Amino acid sequence: MVRTLNGMQGELVRKGASAKDATSKQFEDIEQAIIAADASSWKESRNARAAATFLLCGGSHRAIRKIVDANLFSERDLPLISGSLAYAEGRKQDAAKLLLSIDPRAQPVTLGGHLALIQGGLLIGVDNARAQELFDLARLLMPSSLVEEAALRREISIVDALHAPDKFLLLGRRYVTQYGKSPFARNFWNEAGAVTLRVALNIEEQRLTEFQELFKDGAPATKFEVYMSVARVAILNARVALAAAQTRRAEPFADTETAKKRLKLYSAAIEALSGDFEDATAIIQQIDTRAFSRGDLEMREIVTAAVKRLQSLAESDTPAASVVASMQEPLNRSQSDTSVEASARQALADSEALLQRASRQ
Repeated sequence: MVRTLNGMQGELVRKGASAKDATSKQFEDIEQAIIAADASSWKESRNARAAATFLLCGGSHRAIRKIVDANLFSERDLPLISGSLAYAEGRKQDAAKLLLSIDPRAQPVTLGGHLALIQGGLLIGVDNARAQELFDLARLLMPSSLVEEAALRREISIVDALHAPDKFLLLGRRYVTQYGKSPFARNFWNEAGAVTLRVALNIEEQRLTEFQELFKDGAPATKFEVYMSVARVAILNARVALAAAQTRRAEPFADTETAKKRLKLYSAAIEALSGDFEDATAIIQQIDTRAFSRGDLEMREIVTAAVKRLQSLAESDTPAASVVASMQEPLNRSQSDTSVEASARQALADSEALLQRASRQ
């Protein structure tokens, strides 16, 4: 029955919600079978392993708690059962003490896969390198299953995408190919989007494109947000060329009025930071931002304040004026050393600091 349950869970994450009702029914049937089982059957290791697997894959702990309290499991199986029960009951520290000493590779593959997955989860934040090894093992033991789907999501959350981009992309591509219809896929998209945003300013544009290609089969709104989030961070860091490229990529997916207004705001902000002060600022002020997120509103205020500072410098007789005047030059130099971006970056940083101080008063 537990083997059947694992097959159903694999169908669920590969094909979507069609198997959800059958999976719920199987959980209930297994719990009833546990209650009805003869007491002597728990001395058999195969049933003890099945009970442990049931607990590790999300089964109810109530019936098995009664069996443990009645001392019906054999001594050889008790560490595994006790650790699995501790995990199911939410006693993570007790579970770690009992389960981390058990070698998943010495178990039958189904139990070993679940055990490696749980062990990896218990080690997140404690030993991420070991956790990744365990998630890899879980995937090898149980490919095309709920175990692999969960292992991918958890490993993606701890892999260092900046220093190990190939590993992150390998995991991400496997997830998208195999589990794009999983009911848990939203968690993957959120994590992948957050990671892409974190690394966007520190990797080459071609590599960034590879990260964003993970979302190519996603909903238009998801793809739009992926591009626009990077564009917003790029704007706030005066990475004008990157912001412009991301905004252009977002344009085909702007399928609502609010999305189109956001595109207009971002494009105007880019123009303003490129030196087109008056026209771009006028456009920014005219855009109806009532449906915008807090992040977009903050970006608008920071850019507006930064442009005012840049205008003031450009109109003054200070040495900085010569630097700011170069903002009228074509933006055809490298992103890292253009005077336009250096000037805009400083103005954005100063404006953000001033706005933050004002908000605390």
